[in-house]
Amino acid sequence: MLSDFGQSFVATSPPRDYKPAAPVGYCPPEVRFEGRASFETDVWSLGCTIFEIRSGYPLFDPFFGSDAEILKETVALLGRLPDPWWSAFVDHGRWFTEDGEPKSIEDQERAGTYLTVAKRSFQQELLSVGTQDEPPFTYEGPMVEMPGVQLHVEEVRLLADLLEKMLKYRPEDRINMGGVV
Repeated sequence: MLSDFGQSFVATSPPRDYKPAAPVGYCPPEVRFEGRASFETDVWSLGCTIFEIRSGYPLFDPFFGSDAEILKETVALLGRLPDPWWSAFVDHGRWFTEDGEPKSIEDQERAGTYLTVAKRSFQQELLSVGTQDEPPFTYEGPMVEMPGVQLHVEEVRLLADLLEKMLKYRPEDRINMGGVV
């Protein structure tokens, strides 16, 4: 699988007011809130891609394609956004308390949400791979795992560790490419 995340530019001179071309589910918070891109932007997008390649579904599902839905899923997984991004996520009060914890399902429904949210972790997400598969209509070759194939516990541990390092809110806190250009 190959992806360019939608566009390219010289890393030493990213465009002003960066507008991502990558799918909304791969867009890191610094791009959403500040319009800035860097190598660390690609680390976030790559983490999302690795998860999807291994699981067969997106980490942050853009089903409705809205930033609010993606941010809701992101906060459920990573916790409260740092300030000032938390305030800029104007709909956060529908799903979360001010400390970033999910509200009760009843409180979320009272706030008018159709799709409620619960706290999640990388480990939970990876352990659920293969537990809800539906058989495909056709077998599409050796790159497609048969339904019901779950990840080994050691793979879940290692992959969760990698994703936790790649998907940090602040770009400077993410694992870096270590001189790989």
